[in-house]
Amino acid sequence: YVPVAQLDRALACGAKGRRFESCRAYHEIKEDPKGLILFLLFPDRRRTVGSSYTQSTHIKKICVLKTTHILDKTAHICYTVSMNTKEQIYQILVKKGTELQASAISALGQVGDRTYVSKLLAELIKEKKVASKKVGREVFYWVIAETIILEENLKLKNLDEELIWNKLRQNSSALSSLPEKTENALYFAFTEMLNNAIDHSNSGVGYVKIWYDKEKLYFIVRDKGIGIWNSLITKKHYENEVEAIQELLKGKVTTAPKWHSGEGIFWTSKIADRISFTSYGYRLSIDNTINDFAIEALDKSERTIGTEVYFEISLHTKKSIEELFRSYSVDKSLAIESTSIPVKLYKEGDIWISRSQAKKILHGLEKYKKICLDFQGIKVIGQGFADEIFRVFSIHHPDIEIEAINMNDSVKLMVTSAKNDQTGRS
Repeated sequence: YVPVAQLDRALACGAKGRRFESCRAYHEIKEDPKGLILFLLFPDRRRTVGSSYTQSTHIKKICVLKTTHILDKTAHICYTVSMNTKEQIYQILVKKGTELQASAISALGQVGDRTYVSKLLAELIKEKKVASKKVGREVFYWVIAETIILEENLKLKNLDEELIWNKLRQNSSALSSLPEKTENALYFAFTEMLNNAIDHSNSGVGYVKIWYDKEKLYFIVRDKGIGIWNSLITKKHYENEVEAIQELLKGKVTTAPKWHSGEGIFWTSKIADRISFTSYGYRLSIDNTINDFAIEALDKSERTIGTEVYFEISLHTKKSIEELFRSYSVDKSLAIESTSIPVKLYKEGDIWISRSQAKKILHGLEKYKKICLDFQGIKVIGQGFADEIFRVFSIHHPDIEIEAINMNDSVKLMVTSAKNDQTGRS
């Protein structure tokens, strides 16, 4: 922003000896509390006073504060709104239209050094405005040029998600041009998430957007309702948001069992390359490209009223809905009969000792025929923990197969000992 005091020099450059100081309008400008006035615009003469300021690449927009008369001529009293540094970086990428390194962006504009530029680029990537790739040791960035298939505010009451999808298919040539597996994945995931918003959110309104770029397909489904974590806490009596997230990841969790099986979120989270569920103060992010997840406690600026689902998948995905169903089915049916549980989800740290910790993981898993426990990142487990899962639970549920993967030697020793213990087994 340029302060009002600089208007004196701007007027001096363009006034050609006129005494603007005696003009009532000029005194109003000098006293304006905004402190943002830069120049006067004379539309009839197509000229500005102090126009050199308007050529800055940092200007986001020019606003008219008021229209007045100076020396019997119409004049717009104008001020500018400057871009912040992140917006400047984004505009540099837009104007260049090519892939750039952080060092190149730093050199092209007065936007800080490479480290600071890289930090702001990371924020732009998080906002889905910029993409990146690593080539050797260097990282290149470019603007995501998106094609929007659908963007609409919806009234959710009595809405039928199939009608929205059929309307979309009839009106969008972009949708029909998608590869078959990609379109099938989009249809399944989008309608499931929109149906969840309709049936569970208690929200009257929602927002949806589907778009794609040269590499990926995306969608957002957002509502202004109770929130997915709050809904689970209230109806399933979980202690807090983290426990609600832990149980949701097991699959087959629903707040309306008469109407839903609880499988929609499970399958959608598996078919996606990346997906996130953001609701009020917490976000669950799942990245299937690296088989990882994150639970984030959000600060006030990031909190979302209601629930927002963000979905991302490769335009040329190899994933098939039917193959995915079969991969989690023990027999020839397409029901969810197996689940995979990352053990590290249930505790901060890498040491598991007690039976109570084991019981927390096992809660609700008796509905499956096969359970896969992933011990990636777990250094030590105690005898009680291993015994509760691999002996006690097996005695009470002999038809359920428990598989353990990604174990180090210490964990494997405890698991093997528990499995081989015949105490209590018939």
